[in-house]
Order: sequence, then structure tokens, then C-alpha cells
Amino acid sequence: MNRIKKFGAMLAVGASLAGCMSSPLTYSASSIPVEQGKYSVLAEDVTGTNTQVSWLFFTFGLGGSGQRHALADALEQVPGADALVAMSVDTEFFMLVPFVLPSFYTTRVSGTPVKVNSGN
Repeated sequence: MNRIKKFGAMLAVGASLAGCMSSPLTYSASSIPVEQGKYSVLAEDVTGTNTQVSWLFFTFGLGGSGQRHALADALEQVPGADALVAMSVDTEFFMLVPFVLPSFYTTRVSGTPVKVNSGN
């Protein structure tokens, strides 16, 4: 019975420490410098995501920026897309038990895929 109480107490502490937060990081006119009218819209809005795992402040997963990988994921959805316009980036952070279990960072990039017109 004593073990069950200890396990219940640990479970309650873990549940109280678990957390999730979401924050918008940025909003940008486009992912590359491009002037209005010098591109062709290829499709409706697309969304790319990238999730990285962090444990004790060390990030595991694809090397580099989660935003860069999420942008590449969004652009891969539309063949021929060079950039996103009206781009927004946000991130979600989920932590189970601080410093004990891994934390997860998910970056989401959304925008309208475009093809930059050549010769402009």
C-alpha cells in the first residue's frame, strides 16, 4: 500500500509540473526579399512543421534551425515554389517533467507558396 501512495504522489507531482505553451514567433512579408507583383502564386496556404527534442538544454534532431526545416517542409509541398509570402511562424513547447524527461519543440511555418518571376 505504501508503494501505491508513493507512486500516486510521484504521478501527481509529475502531472502538476507538466506544461505546454505556444507562442507566435514572427510574421514576415515573405521568406526571401521579393517585390509585390514579381512573383506568381502557386497554391493556397501551406504549412510546414518541424519537431525537435530537447533534454537538459541539449537539442536533438535535425541540425540547425527548426524554422528553416519547417520552411523547407512547406515549400516541398508545392513543386516549383521558391518562397512563401504572408509567412507566419509559431512554436509550441511541451515539457513533461522538467530536467527529467525530454521536452518537445514544434515549429510551424505557414504562408502562400510563390514562384519568383525570372527577369524581374
